Amino acid sequence: MTVHTTIEEEIFYPAFLEATEQEDLHHEAAVEHDGAKKLIAEIESSGPDDDYYDAKVTVLSEMIKHHVNEEEKRDGLFAKSRQSEMDLAALGEQLASRNAELMSDIPSKSSGRQAGGDLRDR
Repeated sequence: MTVHTTIEEEIFYPAFLEATEQEDLHHEAAVEHDGAKKLIAEIESSGPDDDYYDAKVTVLSEMIKHHVNEEEKRDGLFAKSRQSEMDLAALGEQLASRNAELMSDIPSKSSGRQAGGDLRDR
């Protein structure tokens, strides 16, 4: 999740804002990311023994679902991106490259799978 938010914030969101000048959509997405990152940090610093752990994970899941729905709706960030003159193929290559770079820096989990998933894991 943190890799996904990082590549969106470093690459996609700035390109979106430059191409579309849609400040409201950009700012909303950035604020949603900030809230999710704060909750992820709380979850990571606590653990399953924390009385609020399950509640925090549930709220994070709901926040992510809301964020994805906002980005994917008909007048959302992704639709506005497709309507703009953004070079989405080149942007996709940049995102994939940065994703691979960041994923290589994350130690493997005990299952042998790297943390973070691919770009569509939300």
